[in-house]
Amino acid sequence: LRLASTGAVRRFMAENPSEFDPRKFLKETVTAMRDLCIARYEAFGTAGNASKIKPISLEAMFQRYERGELAPKIK
Repeated sequence: LRLASTGAVRRFMAENPSEFDPRKFLKETVTAMRDLCIARYEAFGTAGNASKIKPISLEAMFQRYERGELAPKIK
């Protein structure tokens, strides 16, 4: 995402050297990052799976770590 953002800023500045309003070039960075994410989701077959993700509260995650269900494993 960082590289997509940087590339978008550089491209915008090269094409519009008199523009220095951050709102204008940051709009381009958001578009570039969104497009990259969409491409990656589709390439790795994860597009359309957001409904399968069930949010877990911070308290519930804490309880899972306390019980040892999510103990970190370091190799």
